[in-house]
Formats: sequence, C-alpha cells, structure tokens
Amino acid sequence: MEQTLQKAFNRIIGLPLTKTTRNEAVQYFHFGNTHYTTPQGLILDIGEITLAVNCPWQVQMPDGQSIKHSEVYIRKREAGLPMPVWDWKKPGSSLSDQRLTQLTIDNPNLIMERIEQQEDYTLMLYFSDSTILSVLPDPETPVDEYWQMFSNTGDGLTVGAGANGYML
Repeated sequence: MEQTLQKAFNRIIGLPLTKTTRNEAVQYFHFGNTHYTTPQGLILDIGEITLAVNCPWQVQMPDGQSIKHSEVYIRKREAGLPMPVWDWKKPGSSLSDQRLTQLTIDNPNLIMERIEQQEDYTLMLYFSDSTILSVLPDPETPVDEYWQMFSNTGDGLTVGAGANGYML
C-alpha cells in the first residue's frame, strides 16, 4: 500500500498547479495539463493529475497569507454592488474560488516539490516557492472520501483516503 501511494504521489512531483475548480464543497487541484473530450465533443483543459479534496484544506503562502476551505461560504469580492442573490454552490462565486484562481494566475510556475502523508490521512503538499497545501481530514467528521488523486491521461491511476481507510 505504501509503495502504491508513493508511486501515485511521485506522479505530480515536478508538475505545476495549473488550475483549481470546484463542485459544491469538493475542491479540485489540477497539476500539469491534458485535454479531455466530452461525449458532446467539447474539449476541456484539465490537469494531468487531479487532487479532489472533500475535507478541510488550507493553502499557506510564503508571505503569511492563507486561503482556507471555509472561504467557499464567503461571497467573492466584486466591484460595485454585489449580486442580490448569491449561491455558494455555484463554481466561481466564492472567495476561495477567486483567491485560488488568482494564485494560479500570479504563480504560473507553482511547481510541486514533495508530498508527505501524515496521520489521519493528512497530506502536506510542498511547492517550489514555499507555498504549502495542507489536506486536513477531520476524524470527527467522517466521510466516504476525504481526498482522491487521479490521472486524467487514461492510465487508471486512482488513490484516495476516506473514513474506511485508503482506497487503492
């Protein structure tokens, strides 16, 4: 199991964080670039490897600022009057969406250097500029899947962890 996890983690070493997306409370961190064609023929630009996080997470930047998963429940900053109706579930509408997008724009060479796994399925991802992404499952709030790392290149790579242990 340890070797399978390390092999999967090694796949993103050297890849840049190219984009982030979200589906409700699940945050997706995309590393590298590849394309996916939907059944309708739409070509999507996605990460070669994606880390889906369904638990608390935090991005700690070298300047001391941080972006937290809880910011998904805060409306993004807008010029002028905000929209009268706000739905946190809509991708792109939250403060975390706005700040993560800006992070990837401001740091096009945010390269993954190493990953450490810790107890309770915690992951620490270290980037070349000293940014750290912490994936922090809460044992008090068990879910089927805290995080999952998968390949979008068709090679079948999928690893994850949830309340019932690692999924390989």
